[in-house]
Amino acid sequence: MPFLNIVKNKTAQLWSKISWPARAVLLLAIFAGVSLVIFWLAINQEIKTDILNSLAASKAKIIKAIAPQEKIPANYIRRHLDGVYVDPKDADYYPVAVMIDNDPNGRPQSGLAHANIVYEAKAEAGITRYLAIFADGKDLAKIGPVRSARPYYLDWAEGYNALYVHVGGSPEALARLRKEPLVNLNEFYQGNYFWRANDYASPHNVFTSSANINKYLDKMNLKSSDYESWLYKDEAKLEARATSSITINFSVPNFLVRWQYDKEKNEYARYLAGAPHQDADGAPIAAKNIIIMKVAARVVDSELRRQMYTIGEGKAWYCLDGKCETGKWRKESKQSREKIYDGNGEEVKFNAGTTWVEVIQEEGQISISNYE
Repeated sequence: MPFLNIVKNKTAQLWSKISWPARAVLLLAIFAGVSLVIFWLAINQEIKTDILNSLAASKAKIIKAIAPQEKIPANYIRRHLDGVYVDPKDADYYPVAVMIDNDPNGRPQSGLAHANIVYEAKAEAGITRYLAIFADGKDLAKIGPVRSARPYYLDWAEGYNALYVHVGGSPEALARLRKEPLVNLNEFYQGNYFWRANDYASPHNVFTSSANINKYLDKMNLKSSDYESWLYKDEAKLEARATSSITINFSVPNFLVRWQYDKEKNEYARYLAGAPHQDADGAPIAAKNIIIMKVAARVVDSELRRQMYTIGEGKAWYCLDGKCETGKWRKESKQSREKIYDGNGEEVKFNAGTTWVEVIQEEGQISISNYE
């Protein structure tokens, strides 16, 4: 026993003197040796595969643990729109708010997975529509299908002082666009910035691109926009994250939304109508933060269009780091961006990255499950 203790102590001393890179090489060498021995001793091919997969996963964890953390350059600042750290020259692109279709005939959408902020709300009857906001300089070859304007989407877009991109609109929305200062790009009058795709049925076939939008921004001499940024924080460590899922029932199964949290990635994956929601380019739709706002509304015409009361305050739920909390949303005017507050009245700090805002009228439309 004394001999074993001496060996144990000597081994511990030697191990403590070895640098992390050297430890990594030693551990990986041991894993490689063990893998070869097991491979040749195991008779059953299925057992071999399971063992090697397990060893490979362990090796990946070691590499991840010892790899140096990516450092943010000292001169980087948080992007105004979504809090991501970027070079200052990329922090304040002019925000562009695009009305995007969610009719089943307009799926899959293009560009939706690459938006920085997305609002989803009912447009008419039980059909929802998206307001996708872009301000990160990405080159997107196809965005759409682009659809018509609604007044409450104007309220949200105006909070960013954004360029509003649409195809026509409801009578109230068009009347507002004629008299309010929100700059807009309407396919009805500026069709050269859009095209109609042959593989989508009209009216779900109008598309644009970031190149076309940038041409219009240049034409209008729109360089940067003044709007309030949300507060942002560093992401919670893995051990501090919870687990949650969110279901939103807007109307019929075709518009059923589910957000499923991935603890490792610290993001919510979106499911639509029971299937993973993907962009036309195959990119999965996911978000770092989910906000649900309860907003009063009423039907205003025979087309079942709605009026939503977006100015003021109301109940909200916010989900990040795997946990959902209850709070309030508050929007003081059309020109101000709504903000989210916790139960103590403090403004919520979000994770940097994509945020989806789901807008509902009744609490029965949502179901939230929190798991520790």
